[in-house]
Amino acid sequence: MNPQLVAFLPFVTPVAILIVVIVGVLFSNHHVDTRISDLRAHMDARFSAVDARFGLMDQLFQERQRRVEEVMDARLSRIEEQLHMR
Repeated sequence: MNPQLVAFLPFVTPVAILIVVIVGVLFSNHHVDTRISDLRAHMDARFSAVDARFGLMDQLFQERQRRVEEVMDARLSRIEEQLHMR
């Protein structure tokens, strides 16, 4: 081996190790970002499904409330007619 290369080897080795570690950290960081974006997409889909279910429940509640009001109106009208209040 070249003696000048051997003289610089102790200085180059930590730099090479540092570069390898930085590349590993950057790759890991990209992997974590990908997983977080996957998690965010999954959570958005779940929340959208929950929102849709709440919307359906609200619609069902409104329909039932309307039916109860119609029944109550009919009963009240019948009671008023029987008592000759109209």
